[in-house]
Amino acid sequence: MCGIAGMYLPQVRDVTVDWQRVGDMIAHRGPDGDGLYRSDDRRYTAIFRRLAIIDLETGNQPLLGVDGTVLTGNGEIYNYQELRRDFAGYPYRTSGDMEAVLAAAHHLGDGYVDVLNGMYALALYRPDTHTLELVRDRMGVKPLYWARIPGGGLIYASEIKPILASGLIDAEVDEDAVNAYLQHGYVPCPDTFLKGIHKLRPGERLTARADGSIDVRTYWSPRPAKDLPETAPEIAGHLSALLDDSVRMQLRSDVPVGVLLSGGLDSGLLVALAARRQEDAIKTFTVSFDGADYDESPLAESVARQYGTDHTALRVGGGDADDNLMRLAWFAEEPLNDAALLPNYLIEKALGAHVTVALNGTGGDELFAGYGRYFQLPVERRYLRLPAWLRDGVIEPAVGMVSPMRAWQLSRAELFEENRGAYLNAHSTHFPPPLRAVLGNRMPVGPSAQARAADAYAAAHGGPLQTVGLAADLGTYLVDDLLTLLDRTSMAVSVEGRVPFLDHRLVEAALAVPPAIRTPGGVQKGLERDIAAAHLPSSVLNAPKQGFVSPVTAWMTGNIGEAAVRILTRKETLDRGWWTAGGIHSLAAAPARHAYRLYSLLMLELAVRQFTEMPLSASAPNVSLRDFAHA
Repeated sequence: MCGIAGMYLPQVRDVTVDWQRVGDMIAHRGPDGDGLYRSDDRRYTAIFRRLAIIDLETGNQPLLGVDGTVLTGNGEIYNYQELRRDFAGYPYRTSGDMEAVLAAAHHLGDGYVDVLNGMYALALYRPDTHTLELVRDRMGVKPLYWARIPGGGLIYASEIKPILASGLIDAEVDEDAVNAYLQHGYVPCPDTFLKGIHKLRPGERLTARADGSIDVRTYWSPRPAKDLPETAPEIAGHLSALLDDSVRMQLRSDVPVGVLLSGGLDSGLLVALAARRQEDAIKTFTVSFDGADYDESPLAESVARQYGTDHTALRVGGGDADDNLMRLAWFAEEPLNDAALLPNYLIEKALGAHVTVALNGTGGDELFAGYGRYFQLPVERRYLRLPAWLRDGVIEPAVGMVSPMRAWQLSRAELFEENRGAYLNAHSTHFPPPLRAVLGNRMPVGPSAQARAADAYAAAHGGPLQTVGLAADLGTYLVDDLLTLLDRTSMAVSVEGRVPFLDHRLVEAALAVPPAIRTPGGVQKGLERDIAAAHLPSSVLNAPKQGFVSPVTAWMTGNIGEAAVRILTRKETLDRGWWTAGGIHSLAAAPARHAYRLYSLLMLELAVRQFTEMPLSASAPNVSLRDFAHA
C-alpha cells in the first residue's frame, strides 16, 4: 500500500516541478520509504512513497523490468505467488507482489490485466515506445487521478493534492460536479470537484502516447458469471468457496494482519474463514464508541470466543468533530456527505497501534442486498395500486400544495420498476428538488449516476431488476463513497484496508444469483445468512443491521452547528449562488430533519475552501472548526 505520482510528456520540453513537495503530499500513504525515476530525456518522471507490507527488504519502487519497463504501483496483487509460479522464467529481482505485474506484462502484453487479482493503481512506462499506461483495479478499491497539462502530456497521482502541488494545474471548482455532489453526496467517476482533474473508473486503463494522444478504455465492468451452479445449496457453497479463497490470498502479508470485527454478518464471516487459515490466533478488533446508542462489541466477542482469536476491544470517544473535521476534509480531498468519515478515521487510528493491515467487510451489502433501498417500501406498493391518473393528476398535485417533499416522495415510488438505479438515488439523495428549493439552489437535476449505471448494466447483461440495482451501486456508491472513505481514512494513519468481499470472481458470481435465492422471501442478505449459518452464532445471524454513525444531529444543535452556519453563510460563499443564507438558516432551524444536509454542505465548503482558496498545505491542518469559522 503506497502512494504514486508522475508526469508524462509526449515531447522533450522544459517543465519544472518540485517533486519533493509533490511527494510530501502523500507522505501519509507511505512512511516507510520513497523512490524516484526520471528518464534521461526528462519526458517521464515517477515518484513513490512506500507503506511496506510484502517483501520488506527488496520491495521498494519504482521497479525496472527486464525489457526496460518502469512500474510504480499502489495496492496489492493478491495472487502474486501464483503469478510468479506461472512466469517462473522471469528474472525476478524481488520477492514481492508488484514485480509479478512486470512478469505478466512481459509474457502476455496487454492481456496482463486479465490475470491480476488485487486492489491496485498502476503506472507502467515503456521507454522503447515512450508510452505510459495507467490502470485502476476492477472494483476501484485504489484511486488514481490524472489531468492533462498545458502544452501536452499528463500528470497523475494517488490523490488530488500531488497534482495541485505540481503547480501545473489550477484549482478551480467545477460547478457541474457541485451539482452532482448535491445529488449523490459524492462526485461520481470520472469527474472530481475540480475542473480538469479526473479519476479513472474502476476497471479502466489509460494510455498516453508519444503522438500526444490519450485514450481511456474499459477492461472490466461488473458482469454476471456464466458458471454459477443451479441449486441454492450449490450456489451457497460456490460463493462460500470463492470468499474463502479471497480471504486466503488477502491474508498474505509480512506485517501484522487483523480483522475489523463488528457484530455483523460480513466481518463475522471473514473471521470464521480467516481463523482456520492461520496457525496463530488471528488478531481481531472491535471498536465501540462512548455514548453510542448501540454497542455491537458483545456480539463481536461471541465470534472471537468461538474462533479463539487474539481479540482486542477498543473503546474510543465519539471524537470531537470540532477538532477533526478540518483534518478529515484535507485527507478526503473530495467532498463526502458520509458522516461515517469521522468514526472510521478513529477506528483506523486505533487499529494502527496494533496492525498495519486490516480486513473488513465492505462490499457485503452490495453483493447480498443488505440495504433497505433494494426493496420497495410497503407504502409504495400500496400507493401504486391506485390508477396512474389518480396518482399523477390528483393526489400528487394536491399533496404538493401542502408538502412538496411528501408529493415528491410519492412520485418516486414508480421508479422501482421504471429504473432501479434512479430509485436508489431517490432514496439516498440529501437534496431532492423540494429541498433544493428550500436551499435556494437552482441547478438543474439530471439523470443520476446510479440511473446511468443501471441502464448500462441492463443493456449489456439484462437480468432481474434487483441485480441491476446492485450493479448500479457497485459502480457508483460503493466506489465513490465507501471505498473512497476507506482509502482516505486508512491511508491517513498508514493502515492498509483490505476488502475480501470485492474479489472480482465473487462479485461476478454474486451478480449471477437469482433474487429468489439471494433474498428468499424478500429477506435482506438471506443467502449470506445461509452461508454464515455454519460459522456464526444465531445471535449474530439474527442481529439487526448496524453501522458506525456520527451524532450529526447533536453536532448541529450545538457549537458545531453554529460554526457550520457561520461558514456556510460567509459572503464569498453565498456569492457563488449555490445556496442562500435563508436556505441555510431554514435547515439549521430544524436539525432533527436537516442535520445531515447541513453536514453535507459543510464538507463541500471545507473542501472548496481548503483546495481552491487557501494555500495548499503539505499536512493536514491543525485548526478547529470553530476557529476556522471565526478566522
